[in-house]
Amino acid sequence: MLINDGSSDDTATIAKQLAGQYEQVRFVDCKENCGKANALYLGFIASKGEYLICVDGDSYLEKDCIRHMMSHFLNPRNGERVGAVTGNPRVRNRSSLLAKIQLCEYASIISLIKRCQRIWGKVMTVSGVVVAYRKRALLDCGLWDRDLVTEDIGVTWKLERNFWDVRYESRAICWMLVPETLKGLVKQRRRWAQGGQEVMLRHAGIFKSWRRRRMYPIFAEQVLSLLWICSWLLLTLTELFRLFYDSDSYVTYLWKSQYIAIICLLQFIVAFILERKYDRHIMKNMFVVAWYPLFYWVLNGLVSLTAIPSSIKIRFKSKKHLATWNSPDRGIGTADAETDNANDELAAHEEDETDEDNIEDINENNEERDIITGRQKTWKKIIEFIITCICWSFILVYLFYIIYGSIALLSRNEPASFWIYNKDVLLSTYKLFKITGIILLIEILFMIFWKEYNRRKYGSLNRRTFRPDASIDDMVQFFGIDAALIEDMRNSDVYVLNHNIIPEDFKSIPMKPPSRQAQRRQKRLEKKQGKN
Repeated sequence: MLINDGSSDDTATIAKQLAGQYEQVRFVDCKENCGKANALYLGFIASKGEYLICVDGDSYLEKDCIRHMMSHFLNPRNGERVGAVTGNPRVRNRSSLLAKIQLCEYASIISLIKRCQRIWGKVMTVSGVVVAYRKRALLDCGLWDRDLVTEDIGVTWKLERNFWDVRYESRAICWMLVPETLKGLVKQRRRWAQGGQEVMLRHAGIFKSWRRRRMYPIFAEQVLSLLWICSWLLLTLTELFRLFYDSDSYVTYLWKSQYIAIICLLQFIVAFILERKYDRHIMKNMFVVAWYPLFYWVLNGLVSLTAIPSSIKIRFKSKKHLATWNSPDRGIGTADAETDNANDELAAHEEDETDEDNIEDINENNEERDIITGRQKTWKKIIEFIITCICWSFILVYLFYIIYGSIALLSRNEPASFWIYNKDVLLSTYKLFKITGIILLIEILFMIFWKEYNRRKYGSLNRRTFRPDASIDDMVQFFGIDAALIEDMRNSDVYVLNHNIIPEDFKSIPMKPPSRQAQRRQKRLEKKQGKN
């Protein structure tokens, strides 16, 4: 089912052609631009099944993606607990430095963090580009927040607050496009930062209930990350001010930043080892990861800080409006590359139309054709290579000195001083490694304790009464719209909405299951009626 949210290009025309050409394709065309969350509302109403798999219009799924996500819902042991499953987004366009850095970011920062958060018990957010939902779970939590610029973060927290499980499936691969201009990237990341902060402010009440204890670590992680960015900015401004009075003031700050960069690179290595079986080309782009701790993280941090005033303003605004935005760029030269790939694929199929032996080779080479590498100008490649080498030199010179100094101390020799490095820096580094190791050990032990505590005390309890799949009557009750309209939307190949059928001031009230007290009363009543 294709859903058009008031696009200004020829999306509607193409979608209508597809709906007429393919029997299994349906199209809902909303002429008003009301935001992605509102478009998901329309898809929720028009869809016939109990499970929704939502994918952005510029992305597509690997052949086994749906099977891997649905296995969580259909698991006979605990599948009824699952409200949503998010997939593993992979970057297709890799024709610029920004795109390559984002490729590494999605592999290590996003994918690895989701794996770790699942150990804590909850995830911060599903990936809106590829996620599967259970309709009953969405009704229980009140669906997506239409006034949030990041509907995926908002609905994740609402599901988890209502004790639905949200899973991460690393084998559910979705190929997507990312911004390749600085303006497009900043615009996207500012929206993400603002949406995350709005959700934190909106769901700060989780600490009032111990039943929501498994969300505490995720909330604390986000708050500490923001405090870290604020501390970094304050320290940087202080060091720049002191630089006018003390020329050596930056030394301590400099080598400690190199230490953090080394830890960051270790995280990238672990993530790349885990992710290379899903993307065999990812190791080719490891050369650019040196940009992440030195420049890219700084950019993300500054963008997050600029989003704080907007988040606070919107959170305490009396009247809520539909959150809409214009999509950022989806890659430099992506359209040309898509056309070339389509032409090459068509030519290959025409040549090998009767040759069954070559079909397997074509399928094996699909990944190579789907990845967009583009044609970067030579002078840009040279500048990128030179700066990347400088970044690596800045990081590795510290690592090599630590190795050299350690060997010298083991040989009972005094390590020679070099640039800002000396024996004091070496001993301070040992202390930092010791502190890092202790923190890591404490975190691992606490994770084991936290998991065992929740499993032993609450794992065997059956605390949820599962209700049947969402029905049309539920839709009528929830949205307050006519059942005939829902039937019409479900049975039409093309359904055009000149105006949004869901009012802007519509307040979604969760259709929660009855409380435990109400369930006990109902059981007592049924027992009494049975005796009579």
